[in-house]
Amino acid sequence: MIGGITDEHSRTSSFLCSFLDAGKKYTATIYRDADNADWKKNPEAYFIKKKIINNKSRLIINLAAGGGYAISILAQ
Repeated sequence: MIGGITDEHSRTSSFLCSFLDAGKKYTATIYRDADNADWKKNPEAYFIKKKIINNKSRLIINLAAGGGYAISILAQ
């Protein structure tokens, strides 16, 4: 499980998945802020997406002000 949170400032989190085993595929389930999320006006807006990744993948997650994300990674 990978996660991140932010303060009152929105930001972007970006990281390589080089910690994963080479030659294997994984399913990443990403729980993140929806594009219209806002800690005060729309705090429960979220988005869930599944994506196939490997150790060469780069994940880029946008965090809303006061928001965060969680990513579950399972081997296929």
